[in-house]
Amino acid sequence: METQRRATARSRRIGRILILAGVSVWIPYFALEFAGKSPEVAYFLPAHLSGVIPGAILSRWGQLKRLFKR
Repeated sequence: METQRRATARSRRIGRILILAGVSVWIPYFALEFAGKSPEVAYFLPAHLSGVIPGAILSRWGQLKRLFKR
């Protein structure tokens, strides 16, 4: 039981890190935008989504497992 808790806590932590990394992709975008440049959203959006989507799944992995066991 303790091992399962550790695994759930680890996946939650990794998920939050991925979400943070995915959201932080927008920092250079807005810095360029603020500097008067015109950055392409198409370059930043895939990096954002590749962090946020898996991060959201991992951070809620314990809840998803319980939901689908029913």
